[in-house]
Amino acid sequence: MSQLVAAISKVFQSVQPNQVFLPFQHDVHSDHQHAFAAAYSCTKSFRYPSVRKVMMVETLSETDFAQSASGGFVPNMFVDVSDQFERKMEVLLVYQSELRPHPFPRSEESITALATLRGAAAGCKYAESFMVLKEIA
Repeated sequence: MSQLVAAISKVFQSVQPNQVFLPFQHDVHSDHQHAFAAAYSCTKSFRYPSVRKVMMVETLSETDFAQSASGGFVPNMFVDVSDQFERKMEVLLVYQSELRPHPFPRSEESITALATLRGAAAGCKYAESFMVLKEIA
């Protein structure tokens, strides 16, 4: 873990990000858990003052399986992606190894369904949702 933190820290020092998107800390994929822990430790304001906002993202087939163990992913930020959704789906098709036919969680139908559900919560056609962990305004 210390090597991973050091590598991410080096990137943060070089790039000086102001927004950081992390996997949901309770995703069932162990790589997501480790990535979250290492990167989150690099968002301390006193060490990385450029970081003004930290958010966790939702990943179909990982985040949804964490629901009962963690209290689940409860989004508190939504981004309207209606105008970009068609292009997002085109880009996702590049990752054929990650997609499967419905009812697989990462099918075109499931991705569209989640975007539609999040859009309904946000009052738009399609949205992506996030959990904000820190925001310095």
